Amino acid sequence: MATTLHLLVPGLLTVGRSVVADPALAAPAAPALRWLLARAQARPVPATTDATLFRLFNASIPADADLPVAAVTRLADGGDPDDEWWLRADPVHLRPDLYGVLLADARVLAIEPVEAALLAAAFDQTFAAEGLQLRVPRPDRWYLRLPADPGFRTHPLLDAMGRDINPLLPYGPSAPRWHTLLTEIQMLFHQHPVNRVREERNQPLINSIWFWGGGACPTGVRAPAADLYANDPLTRGLARLANAAVSPVPEHAGDWLDSASRETDSLVVLETMRYDPAEDDLTRWSDHLLELEYHWFTFCRQWLQTGKLATLHLYPGNGQVYTLTGAARWRFWRRAQSLSVYVVPRT
Repeated sequence: MATTLHLLVPGLLTVGRSVVADPALAAPAAPALRWLLARAQARPVPATTDATLFRLFNASIPADADLPVAAVTRLADGGDPDDEWWLRADPVHLRPDLYGVLLADARVLAIEPVEAALLAAAFDQTFAAEGLQLRVPRPDRWYLRLPADPGFRTHPLLDAMGRDINPLLPYGPSAPRWHTLLTEIQMLFHQHPVNRVREERNQPLINSIWFWGGGACPTGVRAPAADLYANDPLTRGLARLANAAVSPVPEHAGDWLDSASRETDSLVVLETMRYDPAEDDLTRWSDHLLELEYHWFTFCRQWLQTGKLATLHLYPGNGQVYTLTGAARWRFWRRAQSLSVYVVPRT
């Protein structure tokens, strides 16, 4: 059965400065991806993949609000749906630099569950009078429950990675109070025994947290496709809100087609390149691109040409969706171009 595939690949065409500047982008690499991009009909979508996911799941978010990532990913981490206001409070490492204070996320910290629990206990004891309690269902994703909107907005953790955090701190009427709270948290964590032990082991310190993604669970959520394949917590949380089943991402496009053979449409989220724009490593970006070319894009092109795939909607994270049907094979006049035509720099 020919099917429709919504393929989301965050980070695929959102790149760091070194990737944008490198002339290798003009080389004839990734021919299948370039064929798909050249022969597609493009239209704008939200600038980030997370915002695109909320839209695909029919979640209405006010323009002046954060995407409520915390409330949704908490569902993927074992929480139950509720009407509470949740804030992500993820553990990070801050390092002073000539260019400011740089942030590294939990992927480089290798946090043990007991470390997360001990730091959370110290946090709860210190800030109990303010009604704050830290929930740590996973060592790398932490949450703060608040009685209502705290009156500030935030920048996503992904936007802060590898950058000076000072222009990216919470902003809004209540922001000064939360800036003070962050300073107090940093002092608390810096002197905690967990970090003294980590320092003895030459491990980076868990010396702060990053507030972001605040809000309550959106309503009216519904699945955008009959089959959902995702490993990321946001898609899995949205699927739970939509009362939809979600399967792990197949390693290979052929495995997906076998699984989806009885359905008319699927959504697949590939996390392979999500962090590449922040890491700004040309070799890593190129390796990941070739991996996806071999495992996904080559097959998508072939299946569009033979009729096994009716429609492809490709979301490469550059603020566009590229839609193709079998008619794409007749668009000979649309010649493949360098990927530099399509990439956008990390904002």
